[in-house]
Amino acid sequence: MKRLLRRVAYSLAFAAASVIGGWWLGKAISSFSFEMPYWLDVMIRAGMRLAGAPDPLEPEDIETFGLMALWLACCIVVAALLGIALFLLRRDLKKRHVR
Repeated sequence: MKRLLRRVAYSLAFAAASVIGGWWLGKAISSFSFEMPYWLDVMIRAGMRLAGAPDPLEPEDIETFGLMALWLACCIVVAALLGIALFLLRRDLKKRHVR
């Protein structure tokens, strides 16, 4: 039971660190001015039409969904980097423990 609680706590901490790190990375990236890629604009418009959004589509809604996609991508990048760092740390600690 103690092991299960420890795993749940580690998983929640990992998820929270990914979300918070993704937020800060997205905030840093979105501070620069850039145009939304055409393919992302097309995909957001298609998704909004499939969801039943009224025509004409609001540009503010498209921008909001673009920022949400940026935040999600940043969370995935941060989670991958945290996972790699955790793997390397565990491997190094095991090597030190064996010696």
